[in-house]
Amino acid sequence: MTRIRDTGTVFLRGTLFYVSRALSGSLAFLVETDATLLVFDDQGTQLIEHAWPASGTRYVGSGRPNGPRGLRTTG
Repeated sequence: MTRIRDTGTVFLRGTLFYVSRALSGSLAFLVETDATLLVFDDQGTQLIEHAWPASGTRYVGSGRPNGPRGLRTTG
């Protein structure tokens, strides 16, 4: 069990894993398997599932770029 940081991340095995900034300050339950890290909230809802990164990786994000999305174009 851990608390989600102000930046929306949890820290485990020397790596920060992004969960959600909206959930900062809330409790999270971490489940480690051989292949993945699972993060659940206090209600038992799965928040994220990340594969273990390569050795030396310090941050695993959501895979989306920072900042607001641009306007959609139709084409």
